[in-house]
Amino acid sequence: MKKINLSNPHIEALEPYMSARRIGGCGEIWLNANELPFPRQAFTLDVSEYHRYPDQGPDQVQATYADYAGVDPEQVLALRGADEAIDLLLRAYCQSGTDSIVINSPTYGMYQVCADIQNAAVIDVPLTADYQLDVAVITAQDNTKLVFICSPNNPTGNSFKREDIIDIVRHFESEAIVAIDEAYIEFCPEQSLISELKNFANLVVIRTMSKAFGLAGVHVGYLIANQSVMDIMRKVAAPYPLADPCAQIALQALEPAAVAFMQEQVAEINLIREAFCSTIQRFTAVKSVLPSAANFVLVTFTDSDKAWRALTDAGIVARQIPHPRLLDAIRFSIGTAKEMEAVIAVLEDLA
Repeated sequence: MKKINLSNPHIEALEPYMSARRIGGCGEIWLNANELPFPRQAFTLDVSEYHRYPDQGPDQVQATYADYAGVDPEQVLALRGADEAIDLLLRAYCQSGTDSIVINSPTYGMYQVCADIQNAAVIDVPLTADYQLDVAVITAQDNTKLVFICSPNNPTGNSFKREDIIDIVRHFESEAIVAIDEAYIEFCPEQSLISELKNFANLVVIRTMSKAFGLAGVHVGYLIANQSVMDIMRKVAAPYPLADPCAQIALQALEPAAVAFMQEQVAEINLIREAFCSTIQRFTAVKSVLPSAANFVLVTFTDSDKAWRALTDAGIVARQIPHPRLLDAIRFSIGTAKEMEAVIAVLEDLA
């Protein structure tokens, strides 16, 4: 059959994001997608209105999440995951072929992918040697429309200095939107920038319920911003951004008892993470363990290929990071205590 080649040239050259599911793997212990390892409680779904389109907001979900996040309902836009928030920001603020964004690698790959789809240039200001923001170089980029900061950062797991982020937001106050991706913030809530929304019109916070809430399969995210940004975002958002079953589940997961349950599980994950890190950093095969404020940890090895083969042979699926600075690293999502004990057993046996 004859190939039809009608797409935009920049889309032809696009490298798609390689999600954990797209990469795949084979094993019994899955620690590659930063998912919560604990099964969720049962949710009750009302199917009586499925013949109707869902509420446009849906307003109830946004109001409930606003209460959880400590903001006004008008500041919240519920979306199909955090990735949709990233995509909408690019489409709303970056003119194709003209504008640019700033990222700080190694970081979450969807910033680059969404920029490539929009045909926006990407200015990469690499993280410093200790994986912090290079504020001086970032603030020297005065020809950008969007600055993405993932904190805690994926894949390194660390948070950034609050004063550095605020300096960046302040510098770009009348020039660019600064979007703080807080996908993992429940694991270190004290580091959230939500409280700074009242001080900066150009600050945007991106959240998700896929991580700490354990709703990766439901895929609900939020964009949180002030009125001027929200007026623009509501123009580009889909008319029905959340499927009704997803909205119902999100509402139940935001009930006070469910939030308390989530926080208990987050505390457990944090304890498992710290115990795991403390144990493996003494192993001869482990070169370094990066301090993490998220539900995953990045480990560098003296021989990462050997470590990877041993993990694969043991049925453990983790994540290799295709970044030049992290070729000797493997990222481990934090699973149950039993799952992490299995990882420890494999790494301890490495010569």
